[in-house]
Amino acid sequence: MKYLIASKVIYDTESGEFTLPGAERLEAQKLTNTANRILSLLIASPGTVLERQYLLEHVWESAGHTGSSSSLNQYISILRKTLTSLTDIEESIIVVPKVGFYFSADIDVQLLDEPCAAAPGDDNVAAKKEIPSLPLKYSIPALLILALIAANLWVWSQPKANERYSRVNEIGKLEKCTLTTYEHLSADERQRLHEVLLSAQPQLAEKCANHLALLTVNVQPSVFYGSSGRIFYSFCPLDSENETLAYCENHYAFNWKMK
Repeated sequence: MKYLIASKVIYDTESGEFTLPGAERLEAQKLTNTANRILSLLIASPGTVLERQYLLEHVWESAGHTGSSSSLNQYISILRKTLTSLTDIEESIIVVPKVGFYFSADIDVQLLDEPCAAAPGDDNVAAKKEIPSLPLKYSIPALLILALIAANLWVWSQPKANERYSRVNEIGKLEKCTLTTYEHLSADERQRLHEVLLSAQPQLAEKCANHLALLTVNVQPSVFYGSSGRIFYSFCPLDSENETLAYCENHYAFNWKMK
């Protein structure tokens, strides 16, 4: 597929090439296979956060390679610099700390349709057809309707800030761990959160008893009500002297269900 990014550059997900509209293909800038797979996943859903583990699985593991968070960070940095050089936009790929990345929804991205070859003789047939004109009494209302539709489309196309990951909510403690989440949890879900976490990862009890840490969690609502779902948590020990993050361990459980 081909995308027009910020009305400045065309990105081809098949070849991994960037070209300027109207430029020759010889002038294209080409991504590596790994960088191309990352960008093709991100640009397909602007504003939607793709978790680190998801990217590692679909970019490296699906190709039979072993990836790491360090490698992913390096490729994201390369992609951001490349996009900045082509579009003059600094924040093209947004980092959500300890979670993942998303392509900015503030950037205009248009999916370009591939041109279809016209069937032989189509031009002649079209030329022979007469295009009926609308009576004047119908033309003016039709134009007004089109203007209203265009105005509505313009309003809906305006960039909307992705506020889901703009604020972290502190939701309690687990021993020495401070629990935070980007999601809104009801009082009932907060009460069940400890049980879900310790059931999915029993070693958390010992870790939080021995270490001052920040514990960021994301649990699909279905898990709280007895169905299967996805669980993510990031265990980030804090430096005891200045309470800054020392490092983070990210853990995932897919299709997990309370026993």
